[in-house]
Amino acid sequence: MQLLRQISVYIGYRYDDLDEAALTGALDDTNDEDVDGWFEYPLAGTPALVIRLAQSPGSGVVSVRAEGAMDLVLATRIETLLDLL
Repeated sequence: MQLLRQISVYIGYRYDDLDEAALTGALDDTNDEDVDGWFEYPLAGTPALVIRLAQSPGSGVVSVRAEGAMDLVLATRIETLLDLL
């Protein structure tokens, strides 16, 4: 997933084919309208982040949340990336 690959660059995490394999089909049963309907994926960089992903019911839209101890620069980079993708 290009989004996670780019965020990984920002935090120094080595995102690879194993990460891609872990995400295969992971969003199939998600629902961004359900508190428990999100898929969580950890990125163990600096800082460590948890990326939460969920599909919007009835569409191909994926909602994304990045959680962790981010400084303003990292938060702005991720926000800009989300706007572009």
